[in-house]
Parts: sequence; structure tokens; C-alpha cells
Amino acid sequence: MAWLRKYWLKVFLLTLSSILAAAVFVASVVAGDDQYQDRDTVLWLGAVLALMVVLVTASETALNEREKTKARNEASKTAAELRLLYNDVLAQLSKPLGRLAQEHAKAYQATGAIPPTPLVTARSGETVTIRRSILVGAATLTAPLDSAGLPTARSAFYRLTNRAQHEFTLVDWAGRPSAPRAKMDGSAGSHFLHDILENRAAYHAGAATGLVSVVVQTGADYRSVIAVPVLAGSEEFGVLAVDAPGAADLTIPHVRLLQCLADLLGATLALN
Repeated sequence: MAWLRKYWLKVFLLTLSSILAAAVFVASVVAGDDQYQDRDTVLWLGAVLALMVVLVTASETALNEREKTKARNEASKTAAELRLLYNDVLAQLSKPLGRLAQEHAKAYQATGAIPPTPLVTARSGETVTIRRSILVGAATLTAPLDSAGLPTARSAFYRLTNRAQHEFTLVDWAGRPSAPRAKMDGSAGSHFLHDILENRAAYHAGAATGLVSVVVQTGADYRSVIAVPVLAGSEEFGVLAVDAPGAADLTIPHVRLLQCLADLLGATLALN
């Protein structure tokens, strides 16, 4: 019944505004008559009525804005819940798929069979396609797009290339320019290796966690980061990282989304 009360309230405000506006018009006509003796009183009455019109109109506008804000909040809440549902569904598939891909690859390698050339070519081409799709998705499905519809987030896949030296090399990236660092080594590489890849844990820096990124990127400034391990079963490939300029751009649901995307990438890499 709440919607019905709001409906009749809107009707009442609209009707009242129309009546007051008509009264202001009548007052202005009467005050314009030179032969009318009490013109000043009518002018003051017209001014009061005009003020009431403004107040009623402002009330009606405020009511509409509250309803719009509530509708936007409800839509945002629904979208967030739907996103969580999608992430839960993907999470149930991506990790088992990675383990299955690793077991398949190990079993195939154990036979000693040499992969036929068409299979090698198909693996290489599809891996690039899948990796590219994951990176583009990571950049566009996280931070808000800009006014031109372009991503404000930037995603990158770093492959572990030297464990002893804590070295990760950029394989591919997508999203806002400029390009991220070509290599993660030193303290950044150690963070990638020990805190994320070996620990099999996501790292989230930004307003949602209060943490600060330990990685110094090149290019535009950024204030929120999510980095997740790229795995397939027990096999470790590297780290999928996303950064964005706003401290609140990357949220907790984004962590789960990136974990799912990273698992799909890991399953793909395990088959090569």
C-alpha cells in the first residue's frame, strides 16, 4: 500500500501546485486593476502564494528524487547480488576445471605421446584467445567505465619466470593505458610469489580493505589493486592483477570474480 500512498501524495501535491499557480495568476490580474483599492494586500497575497508554489514544487521534486535514488540503490543492490550469484556459480566450476586440466595434461604427458602439429597449433591459438578474453573481461567487469565507455581499470597477467629470483614477466595486458610494468621482481616479485602465488591467496588493496599496494606500477596513478594467483590444481603459473584509479573502484565481489577468471586461465595454461 506504500506505493498507493505515494501516488496519492503526488496527485495532491500536483493539484495543490496547480491551484496555487492559478491563485497567483488571479492575484496578479486583480493587482493590475488600477481601480482596485487594496492592491498592496493582493500583491502581498500573490507573493505568499508564489512562495507556496515554489515550496510545493520543491517538495514534489524532492519526493521524485528520493524515489529515483531509492530505485537506483535497489538496482545497484540487485546487480551486486546477481554478480555474487554468478561468481558463486563460476567458482564451483573454475577450480575443478583447473584440477581436471592438470590431471589430463599429466596423464597425456605420461604416455610419452608427441602431440600432433594441428593440436599444438590449436592449443597455441585458443590459449591466446582465452587469455585475451579473460584480461579484457577483468578490465571491463571491475572498475566503472569512463564517460566514453572505455575501461578505467587495467588488467595484466604476469607469468612466473624465475622462482629463485622472484621474477614475474608480463605476458599480456588490457584496459586503460599506459602499459603496466614489464617485469615484477625484487620486493614486488617477492610479494607476488610468497604472499599470493605460494600462499594461494588474493591480495586486495583499496578502500574496502584499507591496505596499500606494495607494487609500484608505471603510468597513471592508481589507488586500488587486486592480485590473484593463476593456478591449476597444484601447478603454479603466475598472477592475474587488476588496478584502478579510485580507492573504492575494486570491491570484495571483484576479488571473487578475478579468482574465477584466474582459475579459467590456469585451466587453459595447464593444457599446453
